[in-house]
Amino acid sequence: MRNVAAGFIEAEGFVPIFDAVDAMVKATEIEVTGVVRLGGGIVAVAVRGDLATVEEAVDLGEEVARAKTGRTVKSIVFASPCDAVQALNADPRLLGN
Repeated sequence: MRNVAAGFIEAEGFVPIFDAVDAMVKATEIEVTGVVRLGGGIVAVAVRGDLATVEEAVDLGEEVARAKTGRTVKSIVFASPCDAVQALNADPRLLGN
């Protein structure tokens, strides 16, 4: 799936991530490829789509998750991800424990 941007958001707990996913899916046309527990209470969501949409969705999701948790929320968007990042985005369970 070339020319597709990949985005990730991580926050403490499932509730902020689920709230972020809800907001992102309702506001944009992104594909959520998975949610995974990373350990230490950190949960991540992976999304993909065209670059502008992924950037918009990740910004919104990060804002919503931060408002829910009141703690640090991190995110990253890859405009043209390498094959390894594409594989992680397609199956984020590869990140989890």
